[in-house]
Amino acid sequence: QALKALNAGFQKDEDRVEYMESPFGQAMGWLAKALSESPLNDAKISFAKMQAGDYDEEAAQKKLEGYIGGDKVVMFSFSKCPFCIKAKKELNDMGVPFTALDLDQMDQEGKELRAELAKKTKRTSMPNIFIAGEGIGGCNDGPGLMTLKKEGKLEPMLKEAGAI
Repeated sequence: QALKALNAGFQKDEDRVEYMESPFGQAMGWLAKALSESPLNDAKISFAKMQAGDYDEEAAQKKLEGYIGGDKVVMFSFSKCPFCIKAKKELNDMGVPFTALDLDQMDQEGKELRAELAKKTKRTSMPNIFIAGEGIGGCNDGPGLMTLKKEGKLEPMLKEAGAI
């Protein structure tokens, strides 16, 4: 809810990226990472499943795997999430073609995919990025797109996947 209220104050994606790069945004990223590594993460996964309600889990899992295998780089995201916007901008700036699925714009299917992603990756936060079918985490965590870039591992991974 806090992120939703915060997003309402942003007029442009650039504002969201600026927030994410601010000390407060960095602290929020650290907090999200800490939560994902804590026992509270199981509760977050249960909550994502609860939001999805009753659904055909096998069909949703097949759909998820189809999306993950459908492109060399796939990002599950939320349309207004600053970390998602930053990750999309980074891939675009690198000239990497990718498929982005904004789960918050996909109604019930998005909720089901998020629940299945949570079961598969043990993460509920967005973005949730895959390169050549391998989950790399989010923008800054798991290890994350930006971490891999800083460590010099992202470009070789993208080249090996045939994405650049």
